[in-house]
Amino acid sequence: MNNYIILLLVFSSKSLLGQSSLEVNIKDCREINQYEYLKEFKVFRNDSLIKTIDTEHQHSLIIKNLDYGKYNIEYKTNFDKIEKVTIELTERKKYTIDLCLNYFDHQSDPYTPFIDRLENKESYSIQMRSQGCFHSSNETLTIKRKSDKFYIDYQGKEKELDSNEVDLIKQFEKELNYMQSEGCTTMDYYTINYKENEVYILDGSCSWNGFYYLKKELKLIE
Repeated sequence: MNNYIILLLVFSSKSLLGQSSLEVNIKDCREINQYEYLKEFKVFRNDSLIKTIDTEHQHSLIIKNLDYGKYNIEYKTNFDKIEKVTIELTERKKYTIDLCLNYFDHQSDPYTPFIDRLENKESYSIQMRSQGCFHSSNETLTIKRKSDKFYIDYQGKEKELDSNEVDLIKQFEKELNYMQSEGCTTMDYYTINYKENEVYILDGSCSWNGFYYLKKELKLIE
């Protein structure tokens, strides 16, 4: 009996030597320490599904006793797209990954933003009206093309856009194209006007806040 117990302890110890733990953080990675809600995510080991984890409204979870190997964590972003994070577990330690719910693969998205449709001396506008329990606002951005240069007009002030800022507007438009959601106490109503095109989009996600981040990244606000 004693020999059996010793063998069992030795076996258990060896087994634990080949196991790791993984801390999974659910975040909006545009800000430091801004955590988000995700209903569930899936854990794959060497391309085989091993478990689906219900987060139970937690923003950070630790998965224990994981064997060494290659893992994919699959989750749904705020844009209703399935993304995954890959990590290789090779040591007996705690690993950490972030699931960025704001992640969007702009390069592979086929949508053509309005800024790419502008001809010389043309412009288009992005209007955002926000309505909540205790606030109401209405703002407009106007984007113009003059020869090969782009400009933005906000609150009566015009500034020339560099290539990085043009890319930021393209990314904003691509993300906006996926924002048809309700359920939040604050509703953001977007209207894009270009020639005969008038596009209406409703964002009731309470999490994207694309107009705010666009203005911030373009240095239109502090």
